[in-house]
Amino acid sequence: MRRHRHPWCRCHRPKSPIVYPVKENVVLHCTEETVQHVHPSHTTIKHHHVVKNEHVYPHTTSVENSTESVDINKGNTFSPQSRNDVAGAMYPGMKKD
Repeated sequence: MRRHRHPWCRCHRPKSPIVYPVKENVVLHCTEETVQHVHPSHTTIKHHHVVKNEHVYPHTTSVENSTESVDINKGNTFSPQSRNDVAGAMYPGMKKD
């Protein structure tokens, strides 16, 4: 015998699945990359040479002394040149006037 189903009774109806919200799992995957940032610089060394031209004018001075010897004979009988004497020198025993 078959049982009669009442419309208010759901016990014998095929059940619908109960679906729950999706549970989300997040998996992080990280990669690494190196980027070079090049900042070039340059140093220039400049050598500068200065030549100082110093002009000098050397000057020399010399002094010459000249002497002149004059014999004046006032009647004396001797001549110093003939006796190899020095002019104006006195001979031993000679008196000065």
